[in-house]
Amino acid sequence: MAEIQPFRGVLYNSQRVKPADVLTQPYDKITPEMRERYLKLSPYNLVQIELGKEQAGDTETNNKYTRASDLHQAWLRDGVLRRSAQPALYYLEQTFISPTGAAAGTLTRRAIIARVRLHRWDEGYILPHEHTLSKPKADRMALLRACGSQQGQIFMLYPKPKRSLEDIVGKVLAQPAIELVDDYNVTNKLWEVTNPETIRAVQDTLRGEKFYIADGHHRYETALAFRDECRATAAKPDPNAPYEFVMATFMDMSDPGLVILPTHRTVSNLSAFDRQAFRKSLAKEFAVEPQPSLEKLLAAMRVELASSPVTSDAGGGTRKSPTRQSRHGDGAMPVLLGMRDAEEFALLRPKNLEALRPLFAHKPPLWDRLDVAILHVAILETLFGIDEVRLREESNVTYWREPEKALEQVRSGAAQLAFFLNPTRVEAVQMIADARSRMPQKSTDFYPKLLSGLVINEVYPDQVGVR
Repeated sequence: MAEIQPFRGVLYNSQRVKPADVLTQPYDKITPEMRERYLKLSPYNLVQIELGKEQAGDTETNNKYTRASDLHQAWLRDGVLRRSAQPALYYLEQTFISPTGAAAGTLTRRAIIARVRLHRWDEGYILPHEHTLSKPKADRMALLRACGSQQGQIFMLYPKPKRSLEDIVGKVLAQPAIELVDDYNVTNKLWEVTNPETIRAVQDTLRGEKFYIADGHHRYETALAFRDECRATAAKPDPNAPYEFVMATFMDMSDPGLVILPTHRTVSNLSAFDRQAFRKSLAKEFAVEPQPSLEKLLAAMRVELASSPVTSDAGGGTRKSPTRQSRHGDGAMPVLLGMRDAEEFALLRPKNLEALRPLFAHKPPLWDRLDVAILHVAILETLFGIDEVRLREESNVTYWREPEKALEQVRSGAAQLAFFLNPTRVEAVQMIADARSRMPQKSTDFYPKLLSGLVINEVYPDQVGVR
């Protein structure tokens, strides 16, 4: 079974630096502009470790990864970073307004940061829902080998427990160790939890749970590969060695503050694109309902989703089981896609889901139940030949959090089509993971992101050249 443990994390010293000046968004969300802004905020900003720059004359012994290691050690010596005095769990609260609109009001989500024992996917204790790419894993592995620490969080979900974390931990909280408002106006508060009884209560609550990775698949697979590498060179097996664990943030998937945003798509660089021919092919399998504006289109999609047996929560996610029969009478939830071409908006609805199922014969399990997979397979691949290889190349499809930005791409002529999606349900994430399947790329966008550097987990195996 999955096992969580307290650990002596490394935190920024709030007496030396302002947390807002040194913590960053996850490495894969940092744009070049954000990186330059981070560097101007503080000479101790984590971006220098988490996303170092290559320099002319770099060698195997002097490069962005070894420089990251040097900085980590120097900041510890100088007291900019501090190591927790005793093993702890770390309780996190994030308070925010969802980008889907202020109507939901202020949301707060709560989680616990701990070390969790690493398991292969096939062991079934920790499950993924997305595929990974080799390039990001190679980068994270090089940093882990050199620096010997994990700065970024892996976001894991678990089914609703008998006792909430807030109920267990709330009684022992005092002044937060770290408090800041981040780039997206999210208030982050972090407490160190060292009370042995509280730690045991959290462990007991989560013991036997299955964990689902929401964000951080690349970091998890990197940690798993690092563990196997260290095992291969260890003098003897040590089940409690630091490399047998990885740092993660754990959240109840029924938390009202859990928000999943949709990721919209634009399609460009289609050679000899013929709008009329495309619309004719599209109409064979989809009912095409014109809409007067982007606002009306998105509202229609939300209304249809809200009228289904799975009701929407305030932030855009869902909470009820998706297994009840929909008003469509086919036992599946309504499949809705929004579209904009050069002339109009349209709501797309499959005429017959059963007729589309042969397209999924060689696809991962349950793809024929997902809006995003139906878009990828029934439209992008079938009508345009944009298969998974071309998707990875990103030569035709671009991804957008903001629907307005996707629309602007079509209006400006930079894209030929835009497709708009409803948010993926958290139940769908669980369903896909339990079926040992994976969702298409960019199916989920959990909001807000977990800041890098809130807690740093050190891994110092003697077998790896970590200084």
